[in-house]
Amino acid sequence: MATLTGKVALVTGAASGIGAATMALFEAEGAMVLGTDIRASGDLFQHDVTDEAQWAAAVAECVARFGRLDILVSNAGTAQAGPIVELDLETFREQSRVHVEGAFLGMQAAVAQMRRQGSPATGSIMAIASVAGLKPIMQTTAYGTAKAALINLTRAVGVELGRKGDRIRVNAICPGGTKTAMTLAIFDESYWADKSNFADMPLKDYCRPEDIAEACLYLASDESEFMTASHITVDGGWILSDRI
Repeated sequence: MATLTGKVALVTGAASGIGAATMALFEAEGAMVLGTDIRASGDLFQHDVTDEAQWAAAVAECVARFGRLDILVSNAGTAQAGPIVELDLETFREQSRVHVEGAFLGMQAAVAQMRRQGSPATGSIMAIASVAGLKPIMQTTAYGTAKAALINLTRAVGVELGRKGDRIRVNAICPGGTKTAMTLAIFDESYWADKSNFADMPLKDYCRPEDIAEACLYLASDESEFMTASHITVDGGWILSDRI
Protein backbone atom coordinates (compact mmCIF):
# COMPACT_ATOMS: atom_id res chain seq x y z
CA MET A 1 0.00 0.00 0.00
CA ALA A 2 1.26 3.48 -0.86
CA THR A 3 2.21 5.74 2.04
CA LEU A 4 -0.72 8.17 1.68
CA THR A 5 -3.47 5.85 0.43
CA GLY A 6 -6.87 7.19 1.46
CA LYS A 7 -5.58 10.59 2.56
CA VAL A 8 -6.65 13.94 1.09
CA ALA A 9 -4.21 16.83 0.72
CA LEU A 10 -4.37 20.47 -0.24
CA VAL A 11 -1.13 21.90 -1.67
CA THR A 12 -0.77 25.62 -2.36
CA GLY A 13 1.59 27.08 -4.92
CA ALA A 14 1.22 23.85 -6.89
CA ALA A 15 1.77 25.23 -10.40
CA SER A 16 5.54 24.79 -10.26
CA GLY A 17 8.59 24.14 -8.11
CA ILE A 18 8.20 22.59 -4.66
CA GLY A 19 4.40 22.64 -4.82
CA ALA A 20 4.25 20.79 -8.14
CA ALA A 21 6.82 18.22 -7.00
CA THR A 22 4.95 17.66 -3.72
CA MET A 23 1.61 17.24 -5.45
CA ALA A 24 3.08 14.71 -7.88
CA LEU A 25 4.74 12.70 -5.11
CA PHE A 26 1.63 12.69 -2.93
CA GLU A 27 -0.48 11.43 -5.82
CA ALA A 28 2.09 8.75 -6.59
CA GLU A 29 1.85 7.68 -2.94
CA GLY A 30 -1.91 7.27 -3.13
CA ALA A 31 -3.24 10.62 -1.92
CA MET A 32 -6.06 12.59 -3.49
CA VAL A 33 -4.72 16.12 -3.92
CA LEU A 34 -6.23 19.50 -4.59
CA GLY A 35 -3.48 21.72 -5.96
CA THR A 36 -4.05 25.46 -5.81
CA ASP A 37 -2.21 28.43 -7.24
CA ILE A 38 -2.78 32.12 -7.83
CA ARG A 39 -2.09 31.38 -11.52
CA ALA A 40 -4.25 28.31 -11.90
CA SER A 41 -4.46 26.20 -15.03
CA GLY A 42 -5.70 22.71 -15.83
CA ASP A 43 -7.00 20.97 -12.71
CA LEU A 44 -5.45 23.50 -10.32
CA PHE A 45 -7.83 25.60 -8.24
CA GLN A 46 -7.30 29.36 -8.43
CA HIS A 47 -6.37 30.60 -4.99
CA ASP A 48 -4.82 33.75 -3.54
CA VAL A 49 -3.54 32.65 -0.13
CA THR A 50 -3.75 36.19 1.27
CA ASP A 51 -7.55 36.21 0.81
CA GLU A 52 -9.55 34.71 3.70
CA ALA A 53 -12.61 34.03 1.55
CA GLN A 54 -10.53 32.20 -1.02
CA TRP A 55 -9.16 29.93 1.71
CA ALA A 56 -12.72 29.00 2.66
CA ALA A 57 -13.45 28.32 -1.01
CA ALA A 58 -10.33 26.18 -1.46
CA VAL A 59 -11.11 23.99 1.57
CA ALA A 60 -14.74 23.70 0.45
CA GLU A 61 -13.59 22.64 -3.01
CA CYS A 62 -11.29 20.02 -1.51
CA VAL A 63 -14.13 18.59 0.58
CA ALA A 64 -16.53 18.70 -2.38
CA ARG A 65 -14.11 16.74 -4.55
CA PHE A 66 -12.74 14.27 -2.04
CA GLY A 67 -14.94 14.35 1.06
CA ARG A 68 -12.42 15.53 3.65
CA LEU A 69 -9.04 17.19 4.33
CA ASP A 70 -6.16 15.39 6.05
CA ILE A 71 -3.04 17.26 4.93
CA LEU A 72 -2.22 20.89 4.21
CA VAL A 73 1.02 21.95 2.57
CA SER A 74 1.27 25.74 2.81
CA ASN A 75 3.83 26.31 0.09
CA ALA A 76 2.73 29.38 -1.87
CA GLY A 77 5.40 32.06 -1.76
CA THR A 78 7.18 34.91 -3.39
CA ALA A 79 10.83 35.93 -3.29
CA GLN A 80 12.68 39.15 -2.58
CA ALA A 81 16.34 40.04 -2.91
CA GLY A 82 18.20 43.30 -2.61
CA PRO A 83 19.92 45.60 -0.09
CA ILE A 84 17.92 47.06 2.78
CA VAL A 85 18.29 50.66 1.56
CA GLU A 86 16.61 49.74 -1.72
CA LEU A 87 13.77 47.76 -0.09
CA ASP A 88 10.45 49.58 -0.20
CA LEU A 89 7.83 49.13 2.50
CA GLU A 90 5.25 47.54 0.20
CA THR A 91 7.70 44.79 -0.79
CA PHE A 92 8.48 44.16 2.87
CA ARG A 93 4.77 43.92 3.68
CA GLU A 94 4.08 41.66 0.72
CA GLN A 95 6.53 39.07 2.03
CA SER A 96 4.66 38.98 5.32
CA ARG A 97 1.24 38.87 3.68
CA VAL A 98 2.06 35.91 1.48
CA HIS A 99 4.27 33.83 3.78
CA VAL A 100 2.89 34.59 7.23
CA GLU A 101 -0.70 35.77 6.80
CA GLY A 102 -1.28 33.24 4.02
CA ALA A 103 -0.10 30.37 6.23
CA PHE A 104 -2.07 31.72 9.20
CA LEU A 105 -5.30 31.79 7.20
CA GLY A 106 -4.60 28.32 5.85
CA MET A 107 -4.02 26.89 9.31
CA GLN A 108 -7.26 28.41 10.55
CA ALA A 109 -9.26 26.96 7.66
CA ALA A 110 -7.60 23.54 7.79
CA VAL A 111 -7.92 23.12 11.55
CA ALA A 112 -11.61 24.06 11.43
CA GLN A 113 -12.25 21.45 8.74
CA MET A 114 -10.20 18.76 10.48
CA ARG A 115 -12.16 19.36 13.69
CA ARG A 116 -15.43 18.95 11.80
CA GLN A 117 -14.28 15.52 10.67
CA GLY A 118 -13.88 13.95 14.10
CA SER A 119 -12.75 14.22 17.70
CA PRO A 120 -9.94 14.25 18.48
CA ALA A 121 -9.17 16.01 15.23
CA THR A 122 -6.36 14.45 13.20
CA GLY A 123 -4.21 15.67 10.35
CA SER A 124 -0.88 17.10 9.32
CA ILE A 125 -0.14 20.72 8.44
CA MET A 126 3.21 21.81 7.11
CA ALA A 127 4.56 25.20 6.09
CA ILE A 128 7.41 25.63 3.65
CA ALA A 129 9.75 28.04 5.41
CA SER A 130 13.47 28.51 4.61
CA VAL A 131 16.95 28.43 6.07
CA ALA A 132 16.69 32.20 5.59
CA GLY A 133 14.35 32.09 8.58
CA LEU A 134 17.04 30.39 10.68
CA LYS A 135 20.15 32.37 9.71
CA PRO A 136 20.69 35.72 7.99
CA ILE A 137 21.26 35.41 4.25
CA MET A 138 22.57 38.37 2.31
CA GLN A 139 19.98 40.63 0.68
CA THR A 140 16.92 38.62 1.78
CA THR A 141 15.87 40.89 4.64
CA ALA A 142 12.12 40.87 4.04
CA TYR A 143 11.99 37.25 2.89
CA GLY A 144 14.06 35.96 5.79
CA THR A 145 12.09 37.97 8.34
CA ALA A 146 8.82 36.56 7.02
CA LYS A 147 10.16 33.01 7.04
CA ALA A 148 11.39 33.39 10.63
CA ALA A 149 7.89 34.51 11.64
CA LEU A 150 6.43 31.55 9.73
CA ILE A 151 8.62 29.09 11.66
CA ASN A 152 7.47 30.58 14.97
CA LEU A 153 3.83 30.60 13.84
CA THR A 154 4.11 26.91 12.98
CA ARG A 155 5.58 26.02 16.35
CA ALA A 156 3.03 28.09 18.25
CA VAL A 157 0.08 26.51 16.46
CA GLY A 158 1.51 23.02 16.92
CA VAL A 159 1.81 23.59 20.67
CA GLU A 160 -1.66 25.12 20.95
CA LEU A 161 -3.41 22.31 19.09
CA GLY A 162 -1.62 19.60 21.04
CA ARG A 163 -2.51 21.17 24.37
CA LYS A 164 -6.14 21.45 23.31
CA GLY A 165 -6.28 17.72 22.65
CA ASP A 166 -6.09 17.72 18.86
CA ARG A 167 -3.92 15.20 17.05
CA ILE A 168 -3.18 17.67 14.28
CA ARG A 169 0.57 17.89 13.76
CA VAL A 170 2.00 21.22 12.61
CA ASN A 171 5.59 21.48 11.35
CA ALA A 172 7.78 23.57 9.08
CA ILE A 173 10.26 22.56 6.40
CA CYS A 174 13.28 24.81 5.84
CA PRO A 175 14.80 24.33 2.39
CA GLY A 176 18.18 25.66 1.45
CA GLY A 177 18.71 27.27 -1.95
CA THR A 178 16.32 25.44 -4.28
CA LYS A 179 16.25 25.84 -8.03
CA THR A 180 12.67 26.72 -9.00
CA ALA A 181 10.94 29.13 -11.35
CA MET A 182 10.69 31.58 -8.44
CA THR A 183 14.39 31.52 -7.59
CA LEU A 184 15.38 31.62 -11.26
CA ALA A 185 13.77 35.05 -11.38
CA ILE A 186 16.47 36.20 -8.93
CA PHE A 187 19.41 33.92 -9.73
CA ASP A 188 19.66 32.97 -13.39
CA GLU A 189 20.85 29.64 -14.85
CA SER A 190 24.49 30.68 -14.69
CA TYR A 191 24.30 30.92 -10.88
CA TRP A 192 22.99 27.38 -10.49
CA ALA A 193 25.45 26.00 -13.06
CA ASP A 194 28.48 27.51 -11.26
CA LYS A 195 29.59 24.86 -8.75
CA SER A 196 31.80 27.38 -6.97
CA ASN A 197 28.63 28.95 -5.54
CA PHE A 198 28.11 25.77 -3.51
CA ALA A 199 31.71 24.72 -2.88
CA ASP A 200 31.72 25.62 0.82
CA MET A 201 28.52 23.70 1.55
CA PRO A 202 28.88 20.15 2.95
CA LEU A 203 27.13 18.45 0.01
CA LYS A 204 28.42 21.04 -2.50
CA ASP A 205 25.12 21.32 -4.33
CA TYR A 206 21.73 23.03 -4.30
CA CYS A 207 18.31 21.57 -3.46
CA ARG A 208 15.84 20.25 -6.00
CA PRO A 209 12.07 20.54 -5.50
CA GLU A 210 11.92 16.75 -5.23
CA ASP A 211 14.21 16.88 -2.17
CA ILE A 212 11.69 19.06 -0.36
CA ALA A 213 8.76 16.96 -1.56
CA GLU A 214 10.28 13.92 0.16
CA ALA A 215 10.36 15.81 3.45
CA CYS A 216 6.72 16.80 2.91
CA LEU A 217 5.87 13.14 2.34
CA TYR A 218 7.44 12.18 5.66
CA LEU A 219 5.50 14.84 7.56
CA ALA A 220 2.28 13.98 5.76
CA SER A 221 2.58 10.28 6.53
CA ASP A 222 1.87 8.34 9.70
CA GLU A 223 5.64 7.75 9.97
CA SER A 224 5.93 11.18 11.61
CA GLU A 225 3.00 10.76 13.98
CA PHE A 226 5.00 11.97 17.01
CA MET A 227 6.48 15.06 15.37
CA THR A 228 4.87 18.46 15.88
CA ALA A 229 5.76 22.10 16.62
CA SER A 230 9.14 21.56 15.00
CA HIS A 231 11.00 22.00 11.72
CA ILE A 232 13.06 19.94 9.29
CA THR A 233 16.02 21.54 7.54
CA VAL A 234 16.69 20.23 4.01
CA ASP A 235 19.65 22.21 2.74
CA GLY A 236 22.65 19.96 2.14
CA GLY A 237 24.21 21.36 5.32
CA TRP A 238 24.08 24.96 4.11
CA ILE A 239 22.99 26.27 7.51
CA LEU A 240 26.29 25.07 9.00
CA SER A 241 28.44 26.60 6.29
CA ASP A 242 30.06 30.02 6.39
CA ARG A 243 27.95 31.26 3.49
CA ILE A 244 25.43 33.99 4.29
